[in-house]
Amino acid sequence: MVVIGIIGLLVAVGGVALNGRATEGVALANAQLALKGLVGSARAQAALHQTNARLLVYAQLPPTGDAAKYLRYLQVVREETDPRGATIWVAAGDPVTLPAPICVVPPTIPGNHLELPAGQTWNTNAATGAVSVFSPTILTGFNLRGQASAPVAVLFGGTGGGRAYYLEFDATGAITTNATNNPTKIALATAVISSAAVPRFNNASGVRGLTVRKSGAISLVNDATGF
Repeated sequence: MVVIGIIGLLVAVGGVALNGRATEGVALANAQLALKGLVGSARAQAALHQTNARLLVYAQLPPTGDAAKYLRYLQVVREETDPRGATIWVAAGDPVTLPAPICVVPPTIPGNHLELPAGQTWNTNAATGAVSVFSPTILTGFNLRGQASAPVAVLFGGTGGGRAYYLEFDATGAITTNATNNPTKIALATAVISSAAVPRFNNASGVRGLTVRKSGAISLVNDATGF
């Protein structure tokens, strides 16, 4: 009876562990589809309104930024001209928060590095490591306006500097960012999310995401080596 009890306990523990990973897998797949929809929406906004459009990824580091939004809060915006002739960026639809515990893997960009906390590592090998490739610059202090009912400019993501990574499309639906990198890569991975610190990525091989060609064509990537 004791042996049977021990076996039952081990099976139960194993089931909980597997269920946890399965749940993360579902969240990762859902986040990938949400990301695909947002990229497609940004491209459609650019073509429909014959202007530039961007997909923003909240990147204001805690503690000045909101840890719950860092690398998880995304917004599509489009460029417009106000009645005074000034260029403004207008929110196109509601922001989307990726399902927990999924985050966008930070990009490696010239003059910067993968933004990870001390002691945390990530597989950045070009052949096998999944990292994102966004714009060669980071938006800081970026303001956008709401829809017509709320025209006042606000800092993207609220207080904390308005720092964001972004992917931009022009009126033809082509990417204007990453002139030297084709395709653009956006990787997603599970992470331990804290209320006061940057997320701790915990599975460098369990990655999904997508690539976007210069033309705007989107391809899903379902494993880390696909990047």
